[in-house]
Amino acid sequence: MEIKRFSEIGESELDKIINKHFSHWSQYSEFMNIGETTNKFRNIYAKDNNIPFGIVMFDDNKLIGFCVFKGECLIKYPKFSPWISDVMIFDEFRGMGYGRKLIEYAKNELKNLGYDKAYLWTDKAPIFYEKLGFTYVQDVLKNDESGYGRLYSIKL
Repeated sequence: MEIKRFSEIGESELDKIINKHFSHWSQYSEFMNIGETTNKFRNIYAKDNNIPFGIVMFDDNKLIGFCVFKGECLIKYPKFSPWISDVMIFDEFRGMGYGRKLIEYAKNELKNLGYDKAYLWTDKAPIFYEKLGFTYVQDVLKNDESGYGRLYSIKL
């Protein structure tokens, strides 16, 4: 298993990440568009060594999944920071422990950057994050106001 920053991978690999992210999450939000998603991933998450940035997991040179670190995530909740966001393990690799490994790596990465706590929100996988030790904080309104998710935190 190998984990790299978006800034360390090739354009074709980043394109796969962008397309997987968009094709999966756009079905839940009519407000997403591919141009904005591409811009964020190419020009924000793949550019710097500090937050925001993204990481990607490989195993035997196969793209397994990714996540993004953000200073702010939900506009209405600026007091919470930093965020582990856009977590995705590709369907064919789910249930194999990769999600747990990606989150553990993400927590260590944030700890190494000097943070002592991290946040994430989900409306799809609360039980997964609870099993990993995340603590429920409150329900939160999504940025596009299409409903609520659950905000979680974890000590690093």
